[in-house]
Amino acid sequence: MANILIYSNNPQLAAEWMHALIADHSVNRLLNARTDYQADAVILDARKLDEDASLLAVLTKPNTRFLVMGCNWPEHKQIEVMVHGAAGYCEESEAAQLLKRAVDCILKGDIWIRRSLVPKVIGVLTGQLHSNNNKHLSLEERDKLIRMSESLSAREIEVANMIRLGENNRGIAEAMNISERTVKAHLSSIFRKFEVDDRLRLAIRLKEIDQYR
Repeated sequence: MANILIYSNNPQLAAEWMHALIADHSVNRLLNARTDYQADAVILDARKLDEDASLLAVLTKPNTRFLVMGCNWPEHKQIEVMVHGAAGYCEESEAAQLLKRAVDCILKGDIWIRRSLVPKVIGVLTGQLHSNNNKHLSLEERDKLIRMSESLSAREIEVANMIRLGENNRGIAEAMNISERTVKAHLSSIFRKFEVDDRLRLAIRLKEIDQYR
């Protein structure tokens, strides 16, 4: 049972989201996202971000996964919250049917967003990385990337390639005929070898490696 907090000024929406999750998780209201709190996941009303864009900074809170709930939010805003550290975006109209699945998904380390947006999120993150570096990698850095790639087992390569395509753990498990637990173990090993913390950063690292093979 995970500790879930809901951050919204709309009591009706908060009650609906709580109702969808309370049977499986400990769910409470969050009154101030800028205070110190402990949570496995936070359900964040997109209206909060519309009112105060500086709240994007809270999405980087360590050890907490954020799921943004919006009402027909434009694509560029969905991409923006993912780039800033959110684990997913879900439409309010789908909450009754999908909220529990979305929360379970992000708690497992997956992301919850339309698959068509995954390459766009990766593209933005990759662009930011190149902008921050503002230089070509040195030969030593390139060699390090290649060594990271060559350290993967055959099964880890399969998992990594499916992550690159935006596949979730369940889809990978079904495609490889293995358990989701085994997929998670492979991912943990890949993250460690590639020195990343999540699947989006892994996809970026794979894209970097492609450039220098």
